Amino acid sequence: MYNCRIYHDNDIKIELLNINVPTLKVLAERLDMTYQQVADLNSRKGLRKYQQFKYFPKIEITEYKI
Repeated sequence: MYNCRIYHDNDIKIELLNINVPTLKVLAERLDMTYQQVADLNSRKGLRKYQQFKYFPKIEITEYKI
């Protein structure tokens, strides 16, 4: 199982998405992205290109066991 949380953590806290899905493939379908894009988000923990902007959403994908 995976939890995907997308949020803004600026002056005003906004949670855009917080869902649990069984696989990364299902998550990709829910986000309307390719599996490869979601797998890259899941594996890369360093600075991403979009994080160079002043305002960007924080994306956390965590795997957990049932």
